[in-house]
Amino acid sequence: MATLKQTSDNDIAIVNGAFVIVDDPAEEAATVLRNKFLFGKGEYFLDTREGVPYFQYIFIKNPDVLIVRRLFSEIIRKTPGVKGVISMSVTRTADRKAKFSFRARAINGKIISGGSDSPFIVEP
Repeated sequence: MATLKQTSDNDIAIVNGAFVIVDDPAEEAATVLRNKFLFGKGEYFLDTREGVPYFQYIFIKNPDVLIVRRLFSEIIRKTPGVKGVISMSVTRTADRKAKFSFRARAINGKIISGGSDSPFIVEP
């Protein structure tokens, strides 16, 4: 599997007039994960079942942090190229904001980390 490399602002990377292809499983998984977490349920008009159910479970009064943690862990685990979730953290602040971070192992042994306040990166 291969995917197009993206810039930090989610544009497609183009170098010397050519698209940049990513073929490292960990880099591909990091790109797919970043896109998954930016994609809310109901946004895609051809299949409104796709996406993260933010309005159903997260953007509600008093969301259940355990359900959110389980939902995010499942999204990460089901991503092609991800072997398993190492750690997952979901926290709520007093001003009703939520933050999450995770570390996952890719099928090639590299570590993918990221979250709501940090970029999705691959560690060797």
